[in-house]
Amino acid sequence: MQSSYRFWPFAAICIQLWCGIALVAPGRSVWSADDNAAPQQIKFTDKVPYGLQPVDYLGKVTTNAGQRLNDRLEKGTLELEYRQKSGYLRALLDALEVPAESQLLVFSKTALNQKLVQPRNPRAVYFNDEVTIGWVPGAASIELTAIDPLKGPIFYTLLQSPEKPPRLQRESRCLACHAGTTTLQVPGLMVRSFLTDKTGKPIVGYSRTTHDSELRKRWGGWYVTGTHGTQTHTGNIFGEKEIARQREHPAFRGNLTDLSPFISVGDYETPHSDIVAHLVLDHQMHGLNLLHRAGHESRLNRRSDVEERLIRYLLFVDEPPLTAEVRGTSGYARRFAAQTPRDARGRSLREFDLKTRLFKYRLSYLIYTPSFDGLPGAVKGRLYRRLWDILIGKDESPDFNTIPAAERAAIIAIVRATKDDLPEYWRR
Repeated sequence: MQSSYRFWPFAAICIQLWCGIALVAPGRSVWSADDNAAPQQIKFTDKVPYGLQPVDYLGKVTTNAGQRLNDRLEKGTLELEYRQKSGYLRALLDALEVPAESQLLVFSKTALNQKLVQPRNPRAVYFNDEVTIGWVPGAASIELTAIDPLKGPIFYTLLQSPEKPPRLQRESRCLACHAGTTTLQVPGLMVRSFLTDKTGKPIVGYSRTTHDSELRKRWGGWYVTGTHGTQTHTGNIFGEKEIARQREHPAFRGNLTDLSPFISVGDYETPHSDIVAHLVLDHQMHGLNLLHRAGHESRLNRRSDVEERLIRYLLFVDEPPLTAEVRGTSGYARRFAAQTPRDARGRSLREFDLKTRLFKYRLSYLIYTPSFDGLPGAVKGRLYRRLWDILIGKDESPDFNTIPAAERAAIIAIVRATKDDLPEYWRR
């Protein structure tokens, strides 16, 4: 559940969350359990001790795109070009296959480099299914998060200096904010929405934005480019006078397609902060957190209702409808939808709707990510069974009856053609 609150000072938040992290020394286990023992029943809001084996979050062994990039740099099979204005940013995007079209610009002071980030100098965020990159003009380092299928997101920084060989440095300090209530009590990723003063300092807003959030509550502290009809959001607003104006006239600064009055667009990889990329990021970040929470619980022999929450999320059960067509400005939608896999008829779970909802077919593309594929077998088995029962109509819950029969049949056909690890009953 997203929450609304007045913004606390950053240091206070970090202290509170850091004190509550459930970690032990890397590689150490302080509990033992029979493999056949019934899982401990916990609440979805309970903390998960992700520092224990077999998750061992702080352990050195990790499998993710950041580690693979570091290995290539160490072996000399990859070199990163340094550019005067953006440092290693472009080289990182290319090496990790992160599209520049995914660029989103955030001016709220809710991350590193708070002194630099402001409405005139926003932080740029780029992402794909496995990697998120954060870059601020003038910052000493680039921030990078890469997904480990077992551990979840691993946090790194890359020093912006051409005088030293580029290497990613793993950062545990990020857990002070990236392992709390907002991320479901496991290491995770966040999209927040805070209205700010004219300097970018957060005033009031929402600590978690997902695809379940109404548009009118999204994107405070972010720039948003694109058209969305009469629908409203809180992006592109900073300063008390502008906040007051937007409350009187909710369409103020909506349907914005040009950011040049606010920032030096030439300083960034693109002049956009695309609304479609915003919608995808909102969906993806919370979905990945749910996947990692489910995996951690299973590996640590615990059980909450996270799997049912995950099913609802993967099927977009609680997604509020769009009331007008949404169009981006950067070409992100075209690039995202062009990705595979597809069935024999060319259909894909990445196809957009953008008129009444985000995607044409209401089963998330997150089932193709390493985070889903890396789930424990028992968890995947239960998820596949629930999805199957819902899609064939065996589960007659009203919550799932909103998906028409034709769309269900299309989803089944797409998944059959594009997933290799399906149970036999899916094939029949």
